[in-house]
Amino acid sequence: MPTPLSRRALLAGAATGASALGFPAILRAQAREVKIGHIHPLSGFLAFDGGLVTNGLTLAVEEINAAGGIKAIGGARIALSGGDTQGKVEVGMAEAERLIREGVVAVMGPYQSPVAFAVSQLCEKEKTPFAITVAVADNITERGFEYTFRVQPNARVITQRTLDHVAEVAKTSGTSIKTVAILHEDGLFGTTIAGHLEKHAKTLGMDLGLKVAYNIRTPDVTTEVTKIKAAKPDLVVVSGYFGDGLLIARTATEVRLETRAVMGIANGGFSNPKFLADQPQLADLILDGNYWHNPRSERAKRVMEAYQKRFNAPMSSHSVQAYSAMMVVRDALERAGSPDRAKLREALAKTNLTDHILPQGPIQFDKTGENVNAQPALLQNQGNKTMVVGPATFAEAKAVFPVPRWSH
Repeated sequence: MPTPLSRRALLAGAATGASALGFPAILRAQAREVKIGHIHPLSGFLAFDGGLVTNGLTLAVEEINAAGGIKAIGGARIALSGGDTQGKVEVGMAEAERLIREGVVAVMGPYQSPVAFAVSQLCEKEKTPFAITVAVADNITERGFEYTFRVQPNARVITQRTLDHVAEVAKTSGTSIKTVAILHEDGLFGTTIAGHLEKHAKTLGMDLGLKVAYNIRTPDVTTEVTKIKAAKPDLVVVSGYFGDGLLIARTATEVRLETRAVMGIANGGFSNPKFLADQPQLADLILDGNYWHNPRSERAKRVMEAYQKRFNAPMSSHSVQAYSAMMVVRDALERAGSPDRAKLREALAKTNLTDHILPQGPIQFDKTGENVNAQPALLQNQGNKTMVVGPATFAEAKAVFPVPRWSH
């Protein structure tokens, strides 16, 4: 009676046969699939925001696979493997560790700067590329790490460029901005934006006279908004997430905030399509300096249409950024020609991607992993659409400034 073959013996025999045919086993098994991990808040108070980022990744992966996968790796399909951070640093770390253990070639994420700060350190230790989808804190890339890459503008760039854009809008309208107030969430994200705003405002002849912090879980911001109202600044800046952004917009309307404009910087709600659809009166003419697509790009228009069809909703700023980050990873995989993590890191460092949907020049990384050409667009909700009103190179509409609804 023949002795049954073990699974190990069968695999060994298959490998020998493959080699005999001239196809090394490692190559044959290599790349029917390239596994990429992502961690985002998919439950808890930031689940809506995290879902939008994940949608952007999903759209990009489906587009890549439909076009034949990673051609330099034998047409390998990208397999997206997710992890839920729950909005917590320790959970994000555990999920990133799990994904790395399971063999992902890169980790993407995580929406929150404190989570990104911790996970970037883990990825550096494990020599696994970490491609940031959304997280603005500058110090994430200020530690000499080689495996962290960020496509979006960091906190310093998004603050400075947004303020530059709105200063130009004010100048064009013949109206000056001398005083600024900021209402910001009290975490790493909001405090970092506030710090940069204070410094850069001075270079533009503006005075940041008031900084008011709040907790994103607070159910009421009347006290904070009333403080801002009493100061009567020329410009009110708000940096926070989706839920708290809507709460602030509603409260500002109720207390009849007096200013020339209300503007977000990297705000999770102000230019979000859901805000515009659900609360058009609250959203009307609010400005936001944020990640966005290039409205003059035909490719960007096709991507926006595909997103609408796939998710039955307009594409948001965070979805745009996640889509773009995945396309950067795809480009690097094609040039690396391998799912090897070290080779992927080398390819990412040499990125010079011109075929993208962002309002900027080529995507290129400096030695710290920052995209040197990254910049936000200045947006304004006009009618039933969020329009790019700055910089002039990408503008599709003229800004309304000062905003009549805030000028009493």
